[in-house]
Amino acid sequence: MSLSAYERGFRFGQRFRNTIFLCILAWSIGAGATFWWHPEVFAFLLAPAEEMLSPFDGRPVFTAPQDMFGSTLSLSMKGGQFAAFPVLVVGALTMLKPFVPRRFWLFVTTYSAISIAMFALGASFVFYVMMPVSLNFLLTFGADIAVPVILLTSYMALLLSLLFWIGIVFELPILMQLLAKFRLVPYSKAKNLRKWIVPTAFIFAALITPSIDGTLTFLVALPMLILYEIGLIAGYVTDPSDGNYFADLPMVQRVYRITKSGAVWVARKVRWAIGLPVRAARRGGRKIVRWWNRLVN
Repeated sequence: MSLSAYERGFRFGQRFRNTIFLCILAWSIGAGATFWWHPEVFAFLLAPAEEMLSPFDGRPVFTAPQDMFGSTLSLSMKGGQFAAFPVLVVGALTMLKPFVPRRFWLFVTTYSAISIAMFALGASFVFYVMMPVSLNFLLTFGADIAVPVILLTSYMALLLSLLFWIGIVFELPILMQLLAKFRLVPYSKAKNLRKWIVPTAFIFAALITPSIDGTLTFLVALPMLILYEIGLIAGYVTDPSDGNYFADLPMVQRVYRITKSGAVWVARKVRWAIGLPVRAARRGGRKIVRWWNRLVN
């Protein structure tokens, strides 16, 4: 039995109210748990530095009385956001379900799950690869000249910034696949941006990494270049009739041009070599004819 507009609106209001309540509850639990177990949370987040942040047992320092408490409060807020986000996503999808076709709802839920997984993959890349490698280089370079003493606020700002922005960058293949699927930026147009992706990636990496040595910038830009190529593959798979990814690769095109020019050169040489006896026979035939004509006359 179909519901009236009033009943649909009333149920939507109930779902909205429940979602807001559950989000506040999840945020409170997440923030409270993070504050209660903040030593363990800080120990986990400081693990990529491998006790190299200062000569004081490798721990970071703070220079103002309120810095430690302020960092703990800030971390608690972010812990609450981390706990409330999945509740918000599930609640939004639940509110959306009665108003959209089942197929579209499945499409939205599938891409939402993939997006969250890609964000988590990007954050894991930062935590387990980018930060340990870059910090190990930066904090040990010139260790015989100076000793690093890193502020807790500086380290947390850098870590949380990279976790967020690299997580966003890892959404690039999904975004490119969706744009190709809806024909907004098809593969044939996206491939033409390849010549701009390298400078764009390094400029973006330089903006989000306050490092002038280039190590951290390179570690940020490299995944962007790889993810762009993955996005091109996803766009090509979405609509194969729009081009050929493998044929459009610059290296493949360069190899094709070199192979084509080499094949043409070889063909010309073979043709010239085969034509040598033919040309010699023609010249000999002409000489014989002239000699015979002079002999007869």
